[in-house]
Amino acid sequence: MGKQAIQQATEHRRGDAPVALPSGTPAWITRELIELTQKVWQPYYDTPLTLEDTITILRNAGGLLDALARR
Repeated sequence: MGKQAIQQATEHRRGDAPVALPSGTPAWITRELIELTQKVWQPYYDTPLTLEDTITILRNAGGLLDALARR
């Protein structure tokens, strides 16, 4: 991950400046959901969660729920 991406993710977490979500991010992943996910999951990580980390967590959880719903 580049320095600019890390800075943008950090700014997003601090609320300093709005950051556009990466292209390809599902529409159901909102800024509010990202902020909530970071708040919930950050205590379990030694390093700050990036925007990409958080989107990965949300995509994985969404995939799990989708798989369970199909059973």
